[in-house]
Amino acid sequence: MLTSKALTKQLTATHCSTTNMLFIHKSNVPAHNVYANNSKKIIRNLNAQQQKAFAQLPCTVAQKIKRYSFASIKHLQKMFA
Repeated sequence: MLTSKALTKQLTATHCSTTNMLFIHKSNVPAHNVYANNSKKIIRNLNAQQQKAFAQLPCTVAQKIKRYSFASIKHLQKMFA
C-alpha cells in the first residue's frame, strides 16, 4: 500500500508498506508512478522511528495551500537525510 506525505513544497515522500521503502520524489509525480528511476532518494528498510516520523508529516494537500510553518518538518527532514 502506498502512502504519500508532503516533505517540502516540491518534494513528496511515498511509503510503500509492502517493501518497507520510502521514495522521495517530485510532487508532480503520482504515487503509483514512483520507481527507483524517477525518485530523488530511496530509503530501504525503515525502522520504527522513521515510520513514526513519516506518519507525522503533513498530508500532500499541504503542498498546494499557502505556506504554513510546520515546526516538526525541519526535524523530520534531518532524520531522513
